[in-house]
Order: sequence, then C-alpha cells, then structure tokens
Amino acid sequence: MIVVPRVNPAALDSNLRRTPDVSADLGDVNRNFPSPGIADRPRGEIASALWELVVNQKPDWVFDLHEGFQFNISHKPKPGKDKSVGSSIIFNSKQDIGPIVKRMLDAANSSVSHPDRRFVSLGRGPKKTTLAAAAIDVLGAKAMILETTFQFQRLPVRTHQHRAMMNVALTQLGMLETSCSDIMTPSADKRRGRTYVALYDDAGGSENGVSNLTKVFDTATDITVSHLSAADIRPEVLAQFDVVVFGGGSGSKEAATIGRQGAEAVTQFVREGGGYVGVCAGAFLCSAHYPWSLNLVDTHVFTGKREVEGLGPKSMWYRGKASSQKMQLTEEGQQLFDNIPENVVVRYQNGPIVSPKKLPGLTPYTVLAWFRSEKVLYPPQKGTMIDTPAIVRGEFGKGQVISISPHPEATQGLKSMLAVAVKAVARVKHPN
Repeated sequence: MIVVPRVNPAALDSNLRRTPDVSADLGDVNRNFPSPGIADRPRGEIASALWELVVNQKPDWVFDLHEGFQFNISHKPKPGKDKSVGSSIIFNSKQDIGPIVKRMLDAANSSVSHPDRRFVSLGRGPKKTTLAAAAIDVLGAKAMILETTFQFQRLPVRTHQHRAMMNVALTQLGMLETSCSDIMTPSADKRRGRTYVALYDDAGGSENGVSNLTKVFDTATDITVSHLSAADIRPEVLAQFDVVVFGGGSGSKEAATIGRQGAEAVTQFVREGGGYVGVCAGAFLCSAHYPWSLNLVDTHVFTGKREVEGLGPKSMWYRGKASSQKMQLTEEGQQLFDNIPENVVVRYQNGPIVSPKKLPGLTPYTVLAWFRSEKVLYPPQKGTMIDTPAIVRGEFGKGQVISISPHPEATQGLKSMLAVAVKAVARVKHPN
C-alpha cells in the first residue's frame, strides 16, 4: 500500500481548492489527469508528478480521499450549478465493486445520526480528467473517490469516516486482519523520538483555538498532532498518545461533551504516565474547583457571583473581551521556556485566576509564570488577578500537567511555549 498524504500542499496550507498563484485552468489539480478523447497526458507539475508515480506502480486499486463542502443528500444548488458530492462514495458501477462500496457505506454511516448527513453511493463514475477516472479509463485499475463533508463537521469526525471506510476496503482486500479504525499513531518502537499529541476538537472547544494550536504543533519538527472528538476520548485511543491537549472555549462545555466516561479516560491516561496541557478552558477543566473538573492539578478558581452596583449579580470569572497582559516567568519557567524573555506581554481572554485548592491527594503545583497586570471589568475583580499564577505545573499519578490561563499560542513571539509544554509533560522525554 502506497499513501500520498498531501498532494497539493500549497492549496491545503491556504485552505483553498485551487493552487494559489497558478493559472485558473491548471489550479484545480484533480481536473488535470489524462482522459481518452480529452487529454493524452496530465497537465501541470503536480498532476504530472503524481500520475508518473501511479503509472510506475501499476496499482490494482486507487482510493482518492476528498471532501466536499455540503452534504449530497440535502444540497439543493441553484439551476446550472453542480450538486455537491459531500458524504458519498463515487465509483464506476461497471466495475462490479458494488458490494464493497455497500460495506464501506455502512461503516461510514454507523456513526452518522443525522439523516441528511448520511453517505450515499454515486455509481455514475468519477468525472473525466480526475485521478480516479484516469486510473479506471487509462490503467484499467479499480478506483473510487471517498468524499467526506466539511460543512458543520469538525476534522475528527471526517477523518474517522475516512478511516472507517478504508478499514473496510483494506480488510476486504486481505491487507488487514483486525480493525484499524481507531489506530492513529505508530507503535512505540517506530516513533523515533517524536511526541504524539491528542488535541481535543469537539463541542466546547474553540475552533479558532484548535486552529492556532494545530499551527504551533505542525510547525514543530518533532511533534505530530491528531484531532480527537469526544467519541475518541477513550482509554484505548488515548493510550496511543504522549500528551492530551484541551484548548480554549468553555471548560464546562468541554466537560459536558466528553462526559463522565471521557473524564475518567483522561484521568486514567494522566495517572498512568500521560501528559496533559490545558489552555484557558482546558485550564478550567483540569482544575480541582468545579463539580465537573478533572482534579488533575491543585488549583482553586476565583469565580462565583458578586453584587455590582447598578448591574446586579455578575460572574467574576468573566473579565470582558481579550486583552494583552504582562506575564513574568519564574526561575522554573525560565529554565523550561529558555527561549522566552523573563517579562512578556501575553493575550488573555478570561482564563482561570487560580490559587492553591489544597485538595487531599493532590500535590502542590509549581508556578511557571505570574500575571503582573490584570484585566478588570467589575470593581470586585480589582486586585484579584495581578500577581496570581498564569502558568502552573503539577504531578498527577505518574503523569504531569501544565495549566495555562492565557493564550501564548495566539501571541506573537510566545507560540513556541505550547510545543515546549507538551514535550515537558510527554511520556517521551527529549534531550533539551
């Protein structure tokens, strides 16, 4: 099996279908392959290189993984516009591969509850000049296009659907003996010193925050990040990773989405030696304060409601819109984040203001950074943030936790702090 994971990196990095800065007729790479009676050869550098690889390998099967923007079942385009092929398997019914397509559809739909989002089969065949059509018409290979849907579905949902379909296909072809749908990382003996990060990407987590964290981890040369939905927060999945990361959003909603079983899975993961990094909402989640908290680090949160003259009772955790605040690294923080100045300015957006909870069974945390200024929206908040911990580190069982109240991943010059943090708490230790 040969995998080409990123055919058009420039378009992917720009979140575009067409290649940036390339003429319109060549920019849509998947319309540049040979087709009898239309084109004898591929067009453009990318299609030409990929086609050369495919021809040289003489494949029996070609699976082309794509995604559309809207669901095929519910999409109703304007007259003259093509109907989206999102959530479909596109194949040529003349190739007599209907039975395997049916099993792949069943696997993809096993986790789809919304009737308009179910996968359908489109046996009319891939469009001419696509890679799959070229594989069929020019090489005589069996081929299909597996389309997920970008609209309303986060990345881990779509990747799970692709894995589920390919798991069936490879099993039917005799290439797998057991299910690999939930396998997301290499075995421990093949990791070669890389840190594997599970990034929570589901309800409660900010999509913008997930995007910022993904960019940070993708920039690091020795970190691989996978996006996990709440359904993935299970012991057998988390055990494949070195660190789990919960980013910004709403800590209570993250907790509600993963549920009790998910919370127990995260707790078990850290207790057995895994690392946890929580940013803003993720720092609320790992605290020892709320009934829904994970109780991974001994932090009490300044919250509750106070009476504000003329406004009534107001929640103290909320301090208004994002702001820039002064932060000072401690000696321990400077040792860990050794490429960051001692005094910096960091983006802050209602992260937890913490102090020791002194919960039995939890060890005292180490302060890595202090807030040296504060954001105040209501008078009772004055003086409650300045000189409190901005970043803390603690131990839980065999694992380690770093709780980060502000957003260094969204602050120019501080983004690398998140990569350092995950390596600091990872199962795999690095020589830095």
